[in-house]
Amino acid sequence: MSRTAFAQTIIAKLGAAIHRDGLSYTEGTAPIAMQAVAAGITEYLIANTKVIISYSGMIPGPPPIPDPTVVDTFSIVGACAPTGPSDNFDTWIKQIESNIIAGFTLAPAGMAGIVFAQKPFLTPGIATIRDMLKARHDVQDEDPQLKIWEIVCGGIMDWINGTAINPTPGPATHPPVASAGTAFITKILIT
Repeated sequence: MSRTAFAQTIIAKLGAAIHRDGLSYTEGTAPIAMQAVAAGITEYLIANTKVIISYSGMIPGPPPIPDPTVVDTFSIVGACAPTGPSDNFDTWIKQIESNIIAGFTLAPAGMAGIVFAQKPFLTPGIATIRDMLKARHDVQDEDPQLKIWEIVCGGIMDWINGTAINPTPGPATHPPVASAGTAFITKILIT
């Protein structure tokens, strides 16, 4: 897992959107910053998340036969919506979590061609809280941004690799062989 690469993605988006001169910030800066954070989360999750599904389908015909493809790997599509400004980190991170759950679905087809319209994330559980950031912050740091964002991004990654999974089965098809059946997500990996 690369918490650092994830954090650097968000920091780059923030830098491009609002720069680093706090004296030039206005009331409109916070919403722009939250859009940049959401864009960084979206970019990193889409580029680095793989979802593994289990599939059980039947190929029609006289006689119908079980589809030999029983596993497929999907990427994700969608976007994390911006949260808007917040003065409470714990509330903000829960909103990020909700926006990730609501904002992404599996790609239209997996690498083996299975079609499974499903949201990959379901269960809340980002464990990062404000006190974790406070404990890591050192007032002597000239630029604490990377190490603080690493904590935030690490919490998101731990959640996605752990309890975020949506295990709900649903209808799926495998168009290349005309099979239809049921699929469910078995694992989500973000690196």
